[in-house]
Amino acid sequence: MLLLMTLGTGIGTSDEDALSRLVRSCSFAIHSYRPARIIYFCSEKSERTIEPVHQALTEQFRISPPQFSVCMISDPNDFTGCFELIYGVASLYHEEEVVIEASSGTREMIMAAEIVSFLTRNPVSHVTGEKSGGMIIPGTERIKEMVLFAAYDRLQLHRAIYAFNQNHFGSSLRLLEGITSLPERDIYYTLFNGYWHWDKMDYEKAYKYLEHVPDLDILIPLNRKFLKRLLELDRMDDTILNRKERLRVRQQKYIYMLLDLLHNAKRRIDGERYDDALARLYRVVELISQVLLLSYGIDDNEEKIRFADLKKMLRKQDISTYARKSDRNGIIRIGLRYKFLLLEDLGMKGADRWYSDLQQYIMIRNDSILAHGLTPVPGDVAKDMWNEVRNVITEACNGSGENLEELFRSSEFPILENHQLEQ
Repeated sequence: MLLLMTLGTGIGTSDEDALSRLVRSCSFAIHSYRPARIIYFCSEKSERTIEPVHQALTEQFRISPPQFSVCMISDPNDFTGCFELIYGVASLYHEEEVVIEASSGTREMIMAAEIVSFLTRNPVSHVTGEKSGGMIIPGTERIKEMVLFAAYDRLQLHRAIYAFNQNHFGSSLRLLEGITSLPERDIYYTLFNGYWHWDKMDYEKAYKYLEHVPDLDILIPLNRKFLKRLLELDRMDDTILNRKERLRVRQQKYIYMLLDLLHNAKRRIDGERYDDALARLYRVVELISQVLLLSYGIDDNEEKIRFADLKKMLRKQDISTYARKSDRNGIIRIGLRYKFLLLEDLGMKGADRWYSDLQQYIMIRNDSILAHGLTPVPGDVAKDMWNEVRNVITEACNGSGENLEELFRSSEFPILENHQLEQ
């Protein structure tokens, strides 16, 4: 075992009494721990007490002084200097069994040693006993050791919650892994796992984690309701429904997913991952067109667009464009722009304008490194596109039968407060 010991000049009724009390206290601590090695932290003045301490070990406790080394503190009243020195040394021995002994020294030295104990998770000890006039009565000494793990774990929990609030879900889980003394750790671990899976759009696992967690924020029960309904819609899509019912279920499901993707993109923007954000926003725009096409019985996601079907629906329009885009089997394959043009041809006023409002951003997305180019996306572009997409959703999907504002709110991730389980 390694003992890191702060060493002062002692307190007493005289210099001789101060030295005597200091020697007794330090030698008692060394005798109690029997370390293989000691590192003393002392000033030029207090270094002189090492020899009397070792002499006391030999004469009073009948043990040989252990190997030792000395770390000199230039100014024992400078907290920063004391802390940096003790912390630096303690960090070198993080794989060894270490006890920090802080019975003597200036206030700054002792405080630095205790904070190092907190940060390195090493126990800190003090020699205590019955006191008279604020000084320990010789012969009553005993070791009082403190393990500051609970305080360290509390700091880790606060860090984990902060990471969660910054959408760093993996980091929040890793920070929780080292916590051992807090009973609420498991609650947060379950909660963070739920949103970690949700951020990856694994709705099934997300709901399993969030199903039973406490409502630490007003959004959590709303989030559960949102996920539950989304999973219900997904299961309904696999049941025996007639085509009209199935298309209605898919339309609802796509609306839930596009709003979730919109939040997902916003989290990427908040994390300054603008290329990722635009890739998600592009998919949102595509989903908008697919939601709207479902209103006309056209499923561009799970099924194929057939020219024969369009021909019946577009009798009064020029359908030569769609004829040219159909293959030998009569299947039409059209890009995003033509999906909005098709909606306009089907009678949805404003569809062409919605695409025009978004076209400049879609061009930037196409040139981005996650699409077809090598140009990074500027932050202001990502933010502007997000706002524009949000406006288009509000206008275009307003007649879907869903309360869009309510769904948008219930799919937003919570921001947690650090004191919620500490009351």
